[in-house]
Amino acid sequence: MRVLSLATLAVFFLYGCGAEQNNAQREPNSSVKVRTAVIESADHQTWTLSGTVQSRNEAELGFRLAGQINERLVQAGQHVEAGDVLLKLDPADIRQQLSAAQAALQSARAQADNAEANRRRLDTLRQQDLVPQQAYEDARATASAASESVKATQAQLAQARSASGYVELKAPASGILLEVSGEIGQVVSAGMPVARLAYDGPRDVEVYVPERRRSELPKTARVQLYSHDQQANASLREISGSADPLTRSWRARFAIEGDPQAWSLGSSVTLELVQALNGKALQQVPVGALIDRGQGMGVWVVAEGHVQFQPVTLRRMDTEQAYIHSDLPSETRIIALGAHLLEPGQAVEVMP
Repeated sequence: MRVLSLATLAVFFLYGCGAEQNNAQREPNSSVKVRTAVIESADHQTWTLSGTVQSRNEAELGFRLAGQINERLVQAGQHVEAGDVLLKLDPADIRQQLSAAQAALQSARAQADNAEANRRRLDTLRQQDLVPQQAYEDARATASAASESVKATQAQLAQARSASGYVELKAPASGILLEVSGEIGQVVSAGMPVARLAYDGPRDVEVYVPERRRSELPKTARVQLYSHDQQANASLREISGSADPLTRSWRARFAIEGDPQAWSLGSSVTLELVQALNGKALQQVPVGALIDRGQGMGVWVVAEGHVQFQPVTLRRMDTEQAYIHSDLPSETRIIALGAHLLEPGQAVEVMP
């Protein structure tokens, strides 16, 4: 029993020493080296979006009639000029359709000539009262129908001749082929996309705007090529009418000013947007200055070498700055980093 009592006293003694040591470490009078910043008045807010460079105009290309591809003349990534042939269809079916249309026209003309001759013969007999008036009227209607049939077959022949030119898929404009999906032997329907062309000319930045930013999207921005110093001004050109159902963000396009050739299609860029705060009495502080001690958001104010907690109201944040409302005047010095390590009244040493 005596041995156990001594062991118990030793445990309590060590625990008491540890507690005193921890209390000493948390003693607010001990000085902590810190870095500080000052509260600044905020008249604008800067935030960024990541996006990609896109052509102003793109088109999915397809044949104007059905058929089987028998020749592919281009590859994805190739630059083409307006009028260049990209793919070709097997022309055998088109030739047969053209021959059929020509034969149909000849037949229609022969029928029209015969109907017109019959109408003239009956007209002569009608004048001599040798045939009823109704017989002549029927012959005239037949001749008129045959004449209209000739016009219809002429139109069909013109369509067949036009279709013979559609066996070749040509580039509608100069640009870069982003994708070529048509392959030799593939049977395609009319209008089925087999290639996608990005037109030469102006470039856009395509970004997706978060839902909370939709109503405050600036009209102008600054675009910078990822991992490069290349920059240019950009202006908002269009924004989608509804949000993406999965991401709940709006697709927007900003027109890049300057030489389009300097911006390669698909390149990653950063879009920097500056939003005016329209005279709202906001202040800005570093994001690391904010702390929540369970009673709301606040900052540590430095006064006479010690810190005191001051509550603030957070309005919005970006990657580096937080925008707040507070009763503190501008230029008030606050702790910029390590706010979670401090206690009220903690002595601090400001690092240069």
